[in-house]
Amino acid sequence: YYKGITMKRFFGKLGIFAFAATLFVGCSEDRVSYAGPDYVMFSDSLQTIAIQNSETYYDIPVSATTACDYDRTYAVEVVDKGSNAIEGLHYELQSNSVTIKAGELASSVKIKGFYENFEDTDSLGINLRLVAPQEKIWDIYGDETKVQFVKICPFDIQRFVGYAKVTSNFFTDYMPATEFRLVTVEQDSEKENGVIINDFFLDGMDLKISFDTQKPLEPKVNMETQAVTKLSEISGGAVLGTDMVLAVPYTGAVSYFNVCQGFALLYHTFYVEGYESAGPIGTYPTVVEWISEEEYNYLKKQGY
Repeated sequence: YYKGITMKRFFGKLGIFAFAATLFVGCSEDRVSYAGPDYVMFSDSLQTIAIQNSETYYDIPVSATTACDYDRTYAVEVVDKGSNAIEGLHYELQSNSVTIKAGELASSVKIKGFYENFEDTDSLGINLRLVAPQEKIWDIYGDETKVQFVKICPFDIQRFVGYAKVTSNFFTDYMPATEFRLVTVEQDSEKENGVIINDFFLDGMDLKISFDTQKPLEPKVNMETQAVTKLSEISGGAVLGTDMVLAVPYTGAVSYFNVCQGFALLYHTFYVEGYESAGPIGTYPTVVEWISEEEYNYLKKQGY
């Protein structure tokens, strides 16, 4: 998730009173409270758009440092260098110009993506250039912005119910005989957008997770501390504390999911319950990949 250079930095330097004054002034010298030049620019140098359908237009903000008493129209062009999305196939501009209306400080270029023409793993984007008189472009911000397109498939909890493969770096260190685990996943009726991954690291011990869908570009997985295996199972019989190995959500990285590709990446730090004073036994990523019933049965027959 990316943020470009924003106008907030600029207005923060001017001060709140100078910023407020610009809302009521024109371009003529006798009416200007902001003493700087008249600049126009894209509000961000990098923007990411979540493509969820083929109808919605998204705003690419354009800002000016002063308000004028007349409309200002600027051309917008797609720069070939750095652009790999194809106009008419992957995206469409509503207009090749943008107008900042009289008395206003901002407007936007409107763009939409064609959802059905994006592959799940596409990494596509375009560079837009604002065509304005040279003296109108501020060197600090430039006249271009990068627009990245990200395909976001509609969330459906059933996408994450059924069968899955669990692969973890934890296995490498503590369960070397395990390449991956085949598991079943059921919906958790007690939690919104929640599922229960049965037999997560050990038969009879499940992991509950839920999917946070509030921000399409930030699809997070929520988890609580849960016991996932036993120390005696991974240590050749040694028992410490309660023998339960706790999977504690790791705060140093975001656990997330991908609807289009059908996987979740989970980060945990593992402790032995009742022996936490000894410190963690490690922090590891785990991938849960949802698969078809056919693949699940096939792998089962192969001895997994």
